Amino acid sequence: MSFFDKIVEKLFPAKNGLATQVREVMHRSEKDQKGYEHWKINDEQPELLQKIAQAYYYKKTNIRSDIDVHILNMPTANGFAITYHPHIKEKHFQYLLEYLKDRVMLLGYRLVNKDRRIKEKSNYVETTEHYYLKPPITAESMEQGPIDQQFGNVSLSQVFIDNRPSFLKVLVSFYSDRLYQDAQHFDDFVTHLFATEDQGS
Repeated sequence: MSFFDKIVEKLFPAKNGLATQVREVMHRSEKDQKGYEHWKINDEQPELLQKIAQAYYYKKTNIRSDIDVHILNMPTANGFAITYHPHIKEKHFQYLLEYLKDRVMLLGYRLVNKDRRIKEKSNYVETTEHYYLKPPITAESMEQGPIDQQFGNVSLSQVFIDNRPSFLKVLVSFYSDRLYQDAQHFDDFVTHLFATEDQGS
């Protein structure tokens, strides 16, 4: 297994039998919500989004970047992971998860799950904060078919090691059978994700 394959395996692990020590519904404190709202109108927000978007497209063309991005392409799923960089403020990196969730919801997606999972490893504690969103499929649209799945189902997660940010992961899975229209292009999804609010949706 190559070095890159090992990294991808770590960032996009297959399901295994490891037991989750704690799993709970995720709630944001009022302090965190206010901090996030302030960050959205802060000059540092669009700068961070631009750096990460640039790192993503650099990765696609094999250009090195300060921010480490890993890309996943599979027959029925696309995604990427952003490794935390110490030059980024920890709280700002954490706010990215909220921002990406809000951007997906602007597409009409509905939030179907939000949870926090805490696993105790041999020498550290891993905490994962996770959002799962689905496109607005109605009973009427299912009857008319084929169903417009937009980009597919969206999973957003952020991993912390001993309460320090480690990486953020975006994974979009889609259906490829005749009941569904072809999923929209993943690059268009990424462009939408990293647009700032003053750039529109």
